[in-house]
Amino acid sequence: MEKWKSLLKQAQAAAKAAQDIAAKGTGPDGAMTEAERTEFQGKHDEALRLKGESDQAKKDADSQALLKDLASVDGDAPDDGATGTKASGWEVSDRGDMADIRSFGEKFVKSAAYGEFRKEFPNGVGRGTPVSIGRVKVGERGTFAQTRLKTLTFGQAHTQPVRFPTIDLVDRDRLTLLDLIDHGQTDGDFEYVQVTGVTRNAKIVGELTSESLEADLKPVSDMTTQLADAKVYTYADGYDVTNKLLANAPAFATYMNNELKYSLDNLIEDKLLNGTGTNGEPLGILSTTGVQQVEYTAEAVGSDGMPTEATAKAFIRAIRMAILQITRLPGGTVTGIVMSPEMDAAMDLLQDLEGRYFSGGPFSSGPATLWGRPRVTSERVVDTNAILGDWKQVALLDNEGLSVLVFNQHKDYAQRNLNYVRGELSAAQAIWKPNRLTVVKPAVTP
Repeated sequence: MEKWKSLLKQAQAAAKAAQDIAAKGTGPDGAMTEAERTEFQGKHDEALRLKGESDQAKKDADSQALLKDLASVDGDAPDDGATGTKASGWEVSDRGDMADIRSFGEKFVKSAAYGEFRKEFPNGVGRGTPVSIGRVKVGERGTFAQTRLKTLTFGQAHTQPVRFPTIDLVDRDRLTLLDLIDHGQTDGDFEYVQVTGVTRNAKIVGELTSESLEADLKPVSDMTTQLADAKVYTYADGYDVTNKLLANAPAFATYMNNELKYSLDNLIEDKLLNGTGTNGEPLGILSTTGVQQVEYTAEAVGSDGMPTEATAKAFIRAIRMAILQITRLPGGTVTGIVMSPEMDAAMDLLQDLEGRYFSGGPFSSGPATLWGRPRVTSERVVDTNAILGDWKQVALLDNEGLSVLVFNQHKDYAQRNLNYVRGELSAAQAIWKPNRLTVVKPAVTP
């Protein structure tokens, strides 16, 4: 038995002995005698001492195990396909295990498949040479979210601090829709119950005061639900690269990081919002029964494609009413407001009667919030619309992780020194409580 476990058992035995002494006091009214009190104190102190020694022994054992892992870097870290050595880009997480911190592109160019390709064609491939780099898994289940998400600091996502009248030199990344939603895993398709509404009937139940059975029944709250499907879909996109870029590992890794992130993020975001649930695509928020709505009066957009000032002001009031609509629900919270880039710009451009910007002006990053909630832009939202609510009620569930495939057996690519790169992510999306989301839109499309 490990030392810390043995010490812990001794501490537990001493604590039990102290409890027994106190429970069997033979003094007046069951109190302990002086001798029993001395014995109790001795067992009490022994239990605390042994517990402290056990805790320290466990820390020492954990530290030795961690140092051993760091020294060996065993099979948890994959081999670098190009050199046969352990791949770089691994660090120790807070749990003491090995966590892969490399980007998608770095994982691909460090893979065994790409390493074999570089060994065979160290100077690149010539015109007409067949290229086929087998499927490379660049993300285990769940790591797609981990490698792309920013850290959110509290329940209402990440809001910037109050801006003081000084020059702001901090460059902060803006949140996206995929930063707000929840991320998890799934083993395949499943059905689940969507909660569209809850009627709370809680009350105080007293003693029986009448013979009427109805008068003294315990309350039951009503929950309105509907059955929904969470099906696994393949989100994929491809793009062309030249032979020279394919052979240049650092440049190719950088290119992949940019393209994969934009392409797949853009596709997933579109289906989360606008998926019809038909023709092989998932059901998005805007087509889900139970999502609430708030309408407002809007003017036609200006000649520059921007919402007018009157529309922006009406939009702000509608957003506040929508927040109230969510927060009036038991446990309702608003973690972010997703709007179009045009409406986001209209918020920044609002001025008072003296021409001063409400948001902080062109020389400040501004609070990037509306009514205290983060403003998040999406190209997939109509210019005068917005969606807000508790975005943790929306989940993207990873099924197989992210994989990349490269080949030139496509059209006449081999003759043109081009290669086709395809990235795929298998995932399902779920909307647990549709009534925790609200769509804000004009009453009549302007």
